[in-house]
Amino acid sequence: MLKAAAPIAICLAAALLAGTAAPLMAAADLQCSSEEIRARGVGFLPSRKESQDAAKKIWLEKAIKVFTDATVETAKDPKMGCAKQGLYTNCIMAAFPCGTVKAAE
Repeated sequence: MLKAAAPIAICLAAALLAGTAAPLMAAADLQCSSEEIRARGVGFLPSRKESQDAAKKIWLEKAIKVFTDATVETAKDPKMGCAKQGLYTNCIMAAFPCGTVKAAE
């Protein structure tokens, strides 16, 4: 059984490395803004996840005005803070947007 599992493990490791090689190379081309962007969700929402997603969405709308290919995943030093009031939550995201394509000014 070990003989059969070894090729599968090798293939899995190769697939994982192949999937991460492109993002690592692209990371070398990333530039980050010197100004941090802050974004608050649309108000208090019934779940923390909804509030976090709302803050990320609004942050991303602002970030693509700096780098057109900015994402939450490529942001530098991301921070998320949430306030709870009763059953409702409102979140704020702050991060430096990063990307490879600067937006037109």
